[in-house]
Amino acid sequence: SRVDEILGSTARVLPNDERQAKYFAYRMGAGLGLQAGRAYLLELDYPEDQPRTVWVVNQGCETPRGFHTGSTVGDVLHGKYTTSNPESLEVPLAGEYRTWRQLFFLHDRFPGIESLRGEGPRPHTPEDGFWVIVAQPEPGNAPLSAGAAVSRIRLYEAPPALYDREPVELPDGLPSRRVFWREEMSDGVIQSTDPTQRGVLSPVRWHEYKLHLSRYLGINTFAKDLLEFGANQGWDSTPYGGNDWVFMGPRPELWSNLVTLAGEMGFPVLPYYEYEGSKGYQGYGNEKRCVMLNGGGSYTHVGWCENANADVTDPDTLDDFTKMLDCTVSWLTDRADFLGAWLRPRPSALPVSFADRCLAEFAMDTSLDDPPTREQLQEDRGLYERYLAWWNGERLEFLEGVRAHLANSAGVDDPLVLLTTDTSEGGVSYPEWGGPDVVTDDPATWSALGETPITLADAIEQQRHLAALTQPRLTWDEWEWQHSAPPADPETYADTSGIGLTYTINRAYTVADPRSLEPFAGAAGLTVVRHYFLNEDEMTVDDEPLLGYFVTDVERAGPYCMMAEALAMANGDPWRIGYLSSHSFNRGFPEYVQAFNDAFTSLPALPSVIVEDAASEAQVVVRAIDTEEHGTWLAIVNTGMEPVDAVRVDVPPGTATDAVTGQPVDADGGAVALDLWPFQLRALRVE
Repeated sequence: SRVDEILGSTARVLPNDERQAKYFAYRMGAGLGLQAGRAYLLELDYPEDQPRTVWVVNQGCETPRGFHTGSTVGDVLHGKYTTSNPESLEVPLAGEYRTWRQLFFLHDRFPGIESLRGEGPRPHTPEDGFWVIVAQPEPGNAPLSAGAAVSRIRLYEAPPALYDREPVELPDGLPSRRVFWREEMSDGVIQSTDPTQRGVLSPVRWHEYKLHLSRYLGINTFAKDLLEFGANQGWDSTPYGGNDWVFMGPRPELWSNLVTLAGEMGFPVLPYYEYEGSKGYQGYGNEKRCVMLNGGGSYTHVGWCENANADVTDPDTLDDFTKMLDCTVSWLTDRADFLGAWLRPRPSALPVSFADRCLAEFAMDTSLDDPPTREQLQEDRGLYERYLAWWNGERLEFLEGVRAHLANSAGVDDPLVLLTTDTSEGGVSYPEWGGPDVVTDDPATWSALGETPITLADAIEQQRHLAALTQPRLTWDEWEWQHSAPPADPETYADTSGIGLTYTINRAYTVADPRSLEPFAGAAGLTVVRHYFLNEDEMTVDDEPLLGYFVTDVERAGPYCMMAEALAMANGDPWRIGYLSSHSFNRGFPEYVQAFNDAFTSLPALPSVIVEDAASEAQVVVRAIDTEEHGTWLAIVNTGMEPVDAVRVDVPPGTATDAVTGQPVDADGGAVALDLWPFQLRALRVE
């Protein structure tokens, strides 16, 4: 690194050259009396003078988090294992220093420079201080970045008043909008039975930190994975056979303790399942009853995804999964409020099966004289399409069984069942070989770099993201990826109350077209889930890791960090926003996240309509939600990349208040005047 003068001040910079990943690091707080379990606020000042990609690792809480400015893609351009679906847009630069912030709770122990995937030595304690690492990928994966740059790093103690914020309350009887997250690679922090290799001594305490973080960020729902690639993540399977049915691991009491904690802290619970059949010594999933169209048993080349599966058309599958619901929901409903269940099968977990039993059931349900053979399905395209439509109906019927069990056996009031068909980390890609490398509003720059661009306008007009979610996956050789990860079929769920498919968001092109979002709304309302790309193992030189096991989420800087959520709100009106995080979830620009989430959760989860020409600026979208007894809510979204001052928004007759604070808003002349930063959401209530 080097120290440069930027915008009239000095900053440490990682030059984006020499075709290698780089980092610099500072140890923070050594000998200053830091205390484990205390909340702290980490701040980095950075120059917004040029496009930059900056990745930050806070070892005090073992949390990586990246941000990027200007036209950079943020995530790596070309991932090692899968595509990041990169997008490069001319996002305005502030031309001054800005601050990245992270609230966190200091762990009991933490590693040095190198991050750990699970167990391992965590030799440092608060007295030693902790490493803050600023990093960037190799230049070929961040070609427009001028290099990570930081001028100051500061650490504050955070008083409870900062993070124990009161959640937004709606009038009784109105349904609430929900925000939640799920983490993938984070729980290695609490995995070990050796206290010296555990970041936080109490696993429950570690999750308590996360609930405090949720409150700070305006997130109002507790979601946790209970199955990860089918493996038990901390619940007791003893009632239905213990390890013979589902392997438990060392902490089978963890989930019940977390439900108790969530209930005490006032968080509704949404459990998450990567279900692929039970995986104990005699688990149902181990039987692998699903059969490929070619008669084989391994749908993909990813061997560790092929060790278990479950057939949604088989009654035994519903019986197997509802037992899991008993263990994780039914017997715990006295401890917290459950919203329902969130399922996300990973590759080959719930594949399309062409087993003889399935073929016979298809023939019976569709009044065929004889079951078709697999060869006939391969030769007759029309028959094959009928089979897939039948299978989609069977998948819905399985989910209806899940919902009925939650309502009747678990006693969950009006349960919600979500299905995420997108098995990918960074969001599913458009199904074509040799397609464009990057979506951009500056194709000439990317063509000059030797990449294949597609314009943002073309990506939107062609509805490429809707096609990515709903068309079969590409496949090759003997593999059947199109059956391993069956795509979304939103038309099947259009009239199904309480059951919905989630819609993947992250880039602007994924949320810029109402035509793509609308099919996923259905009777259950729209749920959007932001899929973060892992950037896994991207901090290497000659394939040697610089920072140990490395993954990170990356977001845009400043108000632009809420671009995807704001555009989703304007173009689709989601009732629920979820996040699939690569590691420990956090956000780097909490002032914008808080403001959006507070406004979002202050709106009732009811249908809205766009009020045409309600705002004096075309980039401001206004949605109205009418209720019979409680007045009208307005959702006001600035969809532009520039702030707007004193935008005039028409409001219905009545008394206008800020829906978050309840404070009166001047509506003189039937309109309010608002200053909105880019991608800001404001919520008003008129009675």
